[in-house]
Amino acid sequence: MAEKSFDFNEVVENFKSVVTNKYFCFDGRMGKREYWMYFIPAFILGIIPFVGWVISLALLCPTLGATARRLHDIGKTGWLNILWIICPPIGPIVLIVLCIKDGDAAANAYGEAPAAPAE
Repeated sequence: MAEKSFDFNEVVENFKSVVTNKYFCFDGRMGKREYWMYFIPAFILGIIPFVGWVISLALLCPTLGATARRLHDIGKTGWLNILWIICPPIGPIVLIVLCIKDGDAAANAYGEAPAAPAE
């Protein structure tokens, strides 16, 4: 099955949804596509000179929540988020590799599989 291409409007809507509707949400699961449509723009915004650290700080909770939900999708605990802090630079690499993996197709301990994106 071919992956659907990214639409800029879809990326913007997904980003806004994660930041507004799921700001402190650490429960449930997040599909790989939804995660990367949030994480990549958040990362890009965070590297903007001078204001990037303010943006990164503002996006800290939604980013931790999104990563926890993404880890839940592959059947791992969201507590693995602390790898960013306790194991630099290896921890972030491990988390990125984990977040690239496909999620569990069936329900797992963290809930039902996220809905597939609309075609």
